Amino acid sequence: MATKRARPRATKDTSIDRRIVERLMFGSGKVRRFTQDSPVLPDVWLEYAKSANERTDPYARQNVDEPFPPVRVLLTPFRETPPGLMAKELRERLRAERASKPWLAFGHSPETPTRICYNLTTVAATLYFEDLIRAVVPMSEWWRRVAAKWVIEDLRKRVDELAEALIDPEHAPQMEQLERRHQSLPADILWLVRVVGALVAVRKEGALPEAFDKPEKVATAQPRDWRLLVDRVYEGIKGITPYKGDALVYSVSLNREAAPTIARSTLAVKADAARRLFDISCAKLKWAIVDTGVDARHPAFRTRVDGKAAAKPFTDDKGSPRNNTRIAGTYDFTGLDLLLDGETKDLPPRLKKLSGKRRKDIEKHVDELNTALLSGKAIEWQLLEPLLRIPHIEGEYEDPPHDHGTHVAGILASEWRRVDNNAPLEEDLVGVCPDLMLYDLRVLDGRGRGDEFSVMAALQFIRYLNATSEYMVVHGVNLSLSIPHDIANYACGRTPVCNEAERLVGAGVVVVAAAGNQGYRRYTTEEGLTEVYNSISITDPGNADAVITVGATHRFRPFTYGVSYFSSRGPTGDGRIKPDLVAPGEKITAPLPRESYGLKDGTSMAAPHVSGAAALLMARYNELLGQPDRVKKILCETATDLGRERYFQGRGMLDVLRALQSV
Repeated sequence: MATKRARPRATKDTSIDRRIVERLMFGSGKVRRFTQDSPVLPDVWLEYAKSANERTDPYARQNVDEPFPPVRVLLTPFRETPPGLMAKELRERLRAERASKPWLAFGHSPETPTRICYNLTTVAATLYFEDLIRAVVPMSEWWRRVAAKWVIEDLRKRVDELAEALIDPEHAPQMEQLERRHQSLPADILWLVRVVGALVAVRKEGALPEAFDKPEKVATAQPRDWRLLVDRVYEGIKGITPYKGDALVYSVSLNREAAPTIARSTLAVKADAARRLFDISCAKLKWAIVDTGVDARHPAFRTRVDGKAAAKPFTDDKGSPRNNTRIAGTYDFTGLDLLLDGETKDLPPRLKKLSGKRRKDIEKHVDELNTALLSGKAIEWQLLEPLLRIPHIEGEYEDPPHDHGTHVAGILASEWRRVDNNAPLEEDLVGVCPDLMLYDLRVLDGRGRGDEFSVMAALQFIRYLNATSEYMVVHGVNLSLSIPHDIANYACGRTPVCNEAERLVGAGVVVVAAAGNQGYRRYTTEEGLTEVYNSISITDPGNADAVITVGATHRFRPFTYGVSYFSSRGPTGDGRIKPDLVAPGEKITAPLPRESYGLKDGTSMAAPHVSGAAALLMARYNELLGQPDRVKKILCETATDLGRERYFQGRGMLDVLRALQSV
């Protein structure tokens, strides 16, 4: 085995200035075009340009002695390629590449796990830079098209022509002549040399060559400087394992980070009046809370007996097993990368604690699941479901590690009264739909952090639950979480998570999303600290057209105070009006885990008010079941105009009573 090259120490800042990378990618119209044609989106290159010290994702922060940690990416299949097939082929390529001398020369251990997993539409992987350029890119249609015109050895044979062309790629007659003659070195490799060459150089030497260490120097680099980057590209991609199959990879994007964004607030939206006037019960409906988790033990979600909450959550007074909670099911997606890896026996910490027959059953499911995954089959949810489910059994059930999801669920569906077993309340805490059944889908961890892949998987799981039942199991979804929109790489509302939300709406499920809390920013200027409102700040999945996107307002004085300062504002990046509605989101009182309660602010708190309004509509008018577009239209058309700008308030303040009366 080849001796590993010594790597730069992690204490040294080995990152590349973002401005330098942008100059390399976008220094001319020609290079910009070829960068956009590349299957790897610009934000991925920028992320690989960061050192461990500059990265904010959990993996990088946990591996402080690793100067160039792997990056979590999403791979979108080419055309109709099954994600399982792409994952299978990628595993095989990585196995071959990680045994090669050029790969080992980067100094990484080939034993580092890649965590390749897939859902119904996308593959997620944790990859080193050299994995990306040697294993992933050659599986793309772009590589097949370019490879038909040149071979890697041309980087050595025609280095002088290429170096000369790189001085001014916008006006490079050498490249035009070569393309017209159908010779090697097509112009597409300009970006390859400029971007990949710089990233390889930093990994080999620990810094960029002096000719490229400042943004302004890129435009003045000479042929001898570009020759160095050509050499580095050659070192990075020489000896790549040939890939002769059909193109599998369409695009590579970042697996973006997801984060979380009652007493008097129900009065503001008239939910209490609507329930009394129409005598509505939502007991036959179920809503999914895709969040940090809901405390199924909390008295606010207990079934009620003789007007009081059941004394025990999972057993009756005689100790017999019984589920006394309105949480219909609890599922944990935060360890999904381990469960879907296929090549690891490692289990999420929750499952490692099990023993006896339960542990044997879990290991059997894992073996069956891994066999299916490694064969490239589509996700078999019936195998995965028992591994995701947290049973409502004393001794195995785990409280949510973060309080956000319980608070959100409480705004939507709590019923916790002072008469309930000496509850420590100053006043009753009653949500918009106090008898609604809930599904707890945990996609954010104890720090309130998750990723786009897990959110997408949870939305796909809801479609699975509905598709495998005679009747609709989940009628609506609340997404009080935020993923910043990837402006440079995706049309607004067309990111992977937005597309998944659209599919769910198309399947008849109401999807309510928080607008985000990006409506306010502080900037440092020459005059000092400047505070401004931030337009075009709606976050994903709120940018999806079909979802109901909710901004925040004051909990009981919306006309006086208007839209909350933190509430994200429209329009969307492609010019659509968002948010759709506003609802109370400031200082909202609701339950917190372990029989407590408290105040929280944010559009996260506004969204469940609208989820509750949608549930009340469907409970009252059964014809609206499976008609999320009609539900959205009714809620928007009956909202109360607060006299604010449309991109601030959408159609206005949610009015549950008027919505019910309008049908």
